[in-house]
Amino acid sequence: DLRLSDAGEHDTLMQRLYALASDRDPAWRGIDPLVADVLRLHLRWFLEFAPPGFDPHGACLGNLLLAGGYLRHGGGLGPVLHLFARLLRVRGTVVPIVDDDLHLAAELADGTVLLGQHRITGKGVPGITAPVRRLFLTRIRPDDGGQAGQAGQAGPTGPDGPAGPDGQDGAGGPHGTRGEDHHGGEGRNSAPPAEARVPVSGVAARHIAEANLICFPMGSFYTSVMANLLPEGVGRAVAAAPCPKVYVPNSGTDPEQLGLSVADCAAALLTMLRRDAGADMPAARLLNTVVVDTRNGVYPGGIDHEGLRAQGVELLDAPVVRALPGEGAHPVTMAGRHDADAVADLLLGLACPRG
Repeated sequence: DLRLSDAGEHDTLMQRLYALASDRDPAWRGIDPLVADVLRLHLRWFLEFAPPGFDPHGACLGNLLLAGGYLRHGGGLGPVLHLFARLLRVRGTVVPIVDDDLHLAAELADGTVLLGQHRITGKGVPGITAPVRRLFLTRIRPDDGGQAGQAGQAGPTGPDGPAGPDGQDGAGGPHGTRGEDHHGGEGRNSAPPAEARVPVSGVAARHIAEANLICFPMGSFYTSVMANLLPEGVGRAVAAAPCPKVYVPNSGTDPEQLGLSVADCAAALLTMLRRDAGADMPAARLLNTVVVDTRNGVYPGGIDHEGLRAQGVELLDAPVVRALPGEGAHPVTMAGRHDADAVADLLLGLACPRG
């Protein structure tokens, strides 16, 4: 989980990356030598392919390693994920939801369209100041400002919805899409980007169909969670899967949610899934249960029990968030983290056994 500083000189941070590519760097102490060799090789690949204008501020080492393998394999993410899953002994199967070269774009409630995952989630730039109306994929590269202007008649195709719970999301993260910035211009593209519609990969669709349980987990709500629902076919695959569907919302502040309640987020998930599965698809086929921890969890926008009930979604209150030390109320920024073991045990208990 090593991440470079958000501050500091460009050359100093790049020197740190080059130092990490050496087996003499103390960061590799205690790591299996074979694993460390492979990780350093991927970092060296990234440094080989990185563009001259690469900005290392706040860079996550894990993302750079994945990017190095992605670039070395000519834009193929599947082989990289397979290698890392085996190398790190991941208990499960990791596959891209779609393997393509795409970018994220978000239309906000005030009409602004942002390009690039980091612009939407607020990584190294100010966070969004208006709710996400919808989020989509595009083949247009972000410009220097990552802001594509105002949405209008020439804007992206697709269903528009009111701001807040009807927000739609895009794909950024380990499923083949990319949201990095592209320098040039004056910070604006000449027109809002065209939406790219791409199908879910066959392998991913098969895993969804065969799942014992489908979990919409905690994480950046739009760019990490709803992102995976964007490819065509995902909503239909979820609806067809005869297993429980569970949402575990964030505890604490997620800048992307911007005041949304848990019920609002559930509504956004249902809207996104119905975009593909059909507007009349019953909630029971898409989302059954929302898991919260009313004792230790912190939900800045509230839970809205009535809102969940009106959508036909069950609320399950369970001890899945670690308690913070000390007594009394804590600020939202100090919300306890989810207890990984407790969450895993709960999900396994809800899973549908397969014969």
